[in-house]
Amino acid sequence: MEEQNTDSLAARLRAALRRAPGDGGDLAMTATLRGLHPADIAAALSGLARPEALAIFNWLDNARAAEVLDELDPELTGYLVENAPPGRIADLLDRLPMDDAAEIVADIVEEASPAEAEAILDKLEERAPEDAREIRELLSYEENTAGRLMTDQIMRLPASITVEQVLARVRSADPETETLSYLYVTDAPAGDKKGEGRLLGILSLRDLVRARPDQVIRQIMTPDPITVTVDMDQEEVARLISKYDLLALPVLDRAGKLAGIVTIDDVMDVLVEEQTEDVLMLGGVSAAEADTPYLATGVVDNVRNRFGWLLILFVASMFTGWVSRHFEGSIQKVVALSTFIPLLIGTGGNAGAQAVMTVTRALALGEVRFGDWLRVLWREMRTGLLLGGILGLVGFVYVALIWHEGARLGIVIGSSLIAIVIWANVVGSLLPIGAKRLGLDPAVMCAPFITTLVDATGLFLYFTIARIVLGL
Repeated sequence: MEEQNTDSLAARLRAALRRAPGDGGDLAMTATLRGLHPADIAAALSGLARPEALAIFNWLDNARAAEVLDELDPELTGYLVENAPPGRIADLLDRLPMDDAAEIVADIVEEASPAEAEAILDKLEERAPEDAREIRELLSYEENTAGRLMTDQIMRLPASITVEQVLARVRSADPETETLSYLYVTDAPAGDKKGEGRLLGILSLRDLVRARPDQVIRQIMTPDPITVTVDMDQEEVARLISKYDLLALPVLDRAGKLAGIVTIDDVMDVLVEEQTEDVLMLGGVSAAEADTPYLATGVVDNVRNRFGWLLILFVASMFTGWVSRHFEGSIQKVVALSTFIPLLIGTGGNAGAQAVMTVTRALALGEVRFGDWLRVLWREMRTGLLLGGILGLVGFVYVALIWHEGARLGIVIGSSLIAIVIWANVVGSLLPIGAKRLGLDPAVMCAPFITTLVDATGLFLYFTIARIVLGL
């Protein structure tokens, strides 16, 4: 199966939709959709007008529509749910893994309404009470936590049963079980079919089939596996799965019992989501834009997502103007000072952006924590000193010899570059760490914010050094 060109597929679906049923419309739609992956269909629907997407979604059978619904962006999900019968949406949710169904219900609450979501859950409760209960339980956890991300459709096993008994359970496992690659051993009694209890270890299917039939699984399981709690942030969960090369990670509830697992496919979605949010925030754009494809985002939404940061940066930039006005007399005495303002503040902004991105990445990977702030500060100060020293020397030669502005002005430029680069590295490294300590995403200390802040403070350093060296 090849990846489909989204624009081409959307055009073909639109053409098939516009053909009347008597003119081969149904056959054209069937031929267009045959063999397509649900993710490709979802991407094509996002490129169509909302009524067109709804018509094609209604044309799909429930089994396929459920898979497509799981791939759609939240905004389109909300629209489809608002215009589809609650009973059908409930049937689609019943066909999906509970973690995916819970995420869709959360999208409905955000994009449609809580009442709409409740009506769908009520319909689901009529046909599948256990599924409705599980979805409500998952929604009780905070957004972006392991509890919201996990699925409890796993095989739990008491530690005292034999390999032969486990194999019998595997053969008769519920088709909705998320994975049989790993089986989870708990301290539940041998007669407990649900196996609910505290996690004792993990048993891989590979180890199971290689063991003797009469062996007790406690003897072959891997004890004390890596676990997370239901309240752990999903980014930290993704980091652990990546670090230890896991296919799934057990999740414990607040009482310490096995609640479910987070699988690697869910983690891939988290990594893409978090990376998208960080990239947008580093560019000074609201993370809300991460949930919607670019071409599906309206102009008004674009303005709403970008205006806040632009306003903050605009106000911060006013400080740069205030600094220039405060030192207006010095500039009038030595007009050449104004010539080098873009050079200095540009260098400081770039140095700060490098520092903030480097430290933000280290925080995301768990390489740096709040307790390391002194080590980070010392490291960045030395880095800033070396970088600033090299650039300062170049600046001195550039101004004193090439521009023939004199050694004193060259000293001002060289010294200012050293001071500004050190300051930019200090600010760019400590602000993300401070944000993390306050429970904020370090990416909020984005490059535009750091650049604007360093511009104003760097200008102040520049004119202060000029006054001292030139005696203004």
